[in-house]
Parts: sequence; C-alpha cells; structure tokens
Amino acid sequence: MKSNKFTIMINNDYKSMIQWHPEMILISKRPMTWKGFLEVPCISGRNMRIRLKLIVHNYPLLSNAEINFGKEIAFIRNEGFSDKVKDLMHNVTKVSTFLKQLQLLISSFIDSSHVIENYEYDAVNDQTIEMVTELRNLFQIPSGIKVSANNTIDIIELSLNNVAVRLQKTSHRTCPWTVVYSDLPEIPSLGPFEKNISTLNIARNKLRLQVEMLEKSWSNLKQIDQNCWVIDPLPPKPSHLYRRIYLTPSLSMFIKIDPLNHMDLPEIKFMGSDTEVESMTELVSKNLYKWNPSCDIINNLMMLLDIDIFPQQEMKKEAVEDYNVVVADEECCICFSLKLENMTLPDKICNNEKCRKHFHTSCLLQWLQAIAGNHVIFDHIHGSCPNCKESISCHIKW
Repeated sequence: MKSNKFTIMINNDYKSMIQWHPEMILISKRPMTWKGFLEVPCISGRNMRIRLKLIVHNYPLLSNAEINFGKEIAFIRNEGFSDKVKDLMHNVTKVSTFLKQLQLLISSFIDSSHVIENYEYDAVNDQTIEMVTELRNLFQIPSGIKVSANNTIDIIELSLNNVAVRLQKTSHRTCPWTVVYSDLPEIPSLGPFEKNISTLNIARNKLRLQVEMLEKSWSNLKQIDQNCWVIDPLPPKPSHLYRRIYLTPSLSMFIKIDPLNHMDLPEIKFMGSDTEVESMTELVSKNLYKWNPSCDIINNLMMLLDIDIFPQQEMKKEAVEDYNVVVADEECCICFSLKLENMTLPDKICNNEKCRKHFHTSCLLQWLQAIAGNHVIFDHIHGSCPNCKESISCHIKW
C-alpha cells in the first residue's frame, strides 16, 4: 500500500514538472537529473530564464540534492540566497514544488536587488517553448540515436554509428530545420536531407533509415580501405562514396559506388598516363561480363584488373629535402601544388617514362589552350608536355 502511494506521488511529480516547468528536461534517472531553464517573473512584467541543473541523489528526497545556476543570477547569489535555497530543499517533498518555490525566491531577490533593469536577460518566447516540446517528444521514444545541442539549443546534432547530422532551427514554417553539417553523402534520388523535415522526430527517423540503407555501401568502401592503397580521399569520411586507389606510379583507379545498388558494377575511371589508361581500360572492358554481385567487391575488382593482390603502400622513408627540386613528384608540374581548392589531386601523367610529371587536368587544359597551334581531335586537345615537350593530351570536358 505504501509502495503504491509512493509511485502515485512520483507520477504526480512528473506531471507537475511538465505542467509547471516545461523547460526543465529530465536527462538522467541515475541519479535523477533535470537540466534546462526556469522561468522567473520579474517586476518589469517580463519573464527571466534562469539556466539550471538539479541533481537529486535520493529522489524524491531533496536533502542532499545538488543545484547549479547559470550566470543569469550571478548578481544575487550570496550567502543569504544559498541559505534560503538549502531551507527549501529541507522543507519540500516534491521537485516540482521545490522549483515553484525557487521561482518565487529568485524573483524576490531580483526585485530587491534593484539591478534587473540594467541586466540583460532572455525573454521566453514561443520558439523556445516549441523547441523544448520537440526535444521532449524526441526523448520519449528510445532510439539509440545520440542527441546533443549547443548552449542556445538552436542547433541539434543527431548521431548514429558515428554518422552525424547537425540541424539548425529556422523561422520558416515550411522548412523549420536546415542542415548545417552532415556526414551523409548526397544522393540525388533522395533529395536534400532537410526535405519534408518538420520535426526532430522525422529527422531522427530519416537519419536511421539512411544509415541503415548505406551500411552495406560503407562496408564495401571499408574493404577497399583495408585492402588497397587509397590516395583519395584522405581521410575517408562517411560522405565519401568514392575511392581513388594506387595501381602503378603512373596509373590510379577511381571507383564510385551506387548507394542504392551497392553490389552492382561501380563507376570506374582510370587516371594517369594515356598509354596505361588506354591499356587498362581495354582490359577491364573485356572482363566486365565477369562481374558477380554475389562476390565481395575486392575479388570482383581484382578480377576486372586481372591481378591477385592490390599494391600496398610502402613505408615512407624519412624525407631528405632537396633544395634544387622545384616541385615534388606527386605535385602538379604547372601549379606546383598537390591539391586544388576543390581538393582535386593531379590525375594526368606524362607518357614519357623519363618524365612522368603529374598534372591536374584543369591546369593542363588551360596550359594547352593558351598555346597557339594545338589541335582538338575527338574532344581532346593535343600539345606538348610543359616539362619534357613530348606529346600529351587531355579531355576538354574535365
């Protein structure tokens, strides 16, 4: 009988908390911990929002509870105020009642301090209440998705299996949430992540569905990372559905997986010297019919390339700086840099074995177009290598 009364009392306390203190969120049950904002009426007629964290170790008893206030009431916190708070903890039996009396206590100290008129404070508005309601609804259903927020609770991060989406609240009714950061790749057929997201619950469900849909594609990419010498992207992120892998000093292979058909033949493109690109393209074209969706991606790729193992990255020896060298081997021989502003690596290599200089296609295209007399044949512009003057060409539509 006593146990039933105790349970009823706790349930009533929960209901009172939601009714009286909607911005105080229960963030832990061991120990019972509430965190959020407490509305305090002021003499000016506006409400002040006090940042608050309450830890009740022996719930529902408040005798040994811990309470932490935000900087909003720094000007009234003194020994007298602290004693009054302790008295409240010993004299009340419910958290909801304690917070209600704490509101009155803070209000009286503020009014007697005569400094509130010059103190900046946040007024409670409909947007804040709406945000707190959304967060409460989000926490009501266990999902395994981690939720975090910034100090002003206007940016919410949802995370599942180390894949995160960061959303910011907007004032637009038709599109109340916008994505400010995402680990998810862009999939044109699905549209932007924020499309049709009216609540955080919808965003959470959408994140879960997309992560589950992409798991097998990410697994394929992980196999490539573990078995191949990946030169781009570095480091790979969940949003990257492509890999560029090293094959020879003058040849690399670009692979892009279709996230909706992860075991189908991926998009494949070779980069490097024209002779090696042509030779490998011809070989792979002959083997395309052997692609087997039942096999793992590594075995399928080795079958296409007619190899038994992928080249592995060699341990780098300690670099010896040569002050006579203007550009490193992997850098573009025209712009003298490894990566462009869009993070593109050099993807063109001179055919001359004694040269083998690297170029960004965009740099080489501009170089060849600037020289009079170069010919365009079948969407390729032909000219001379900027370094060795041997014949070189590149695609015009880079």
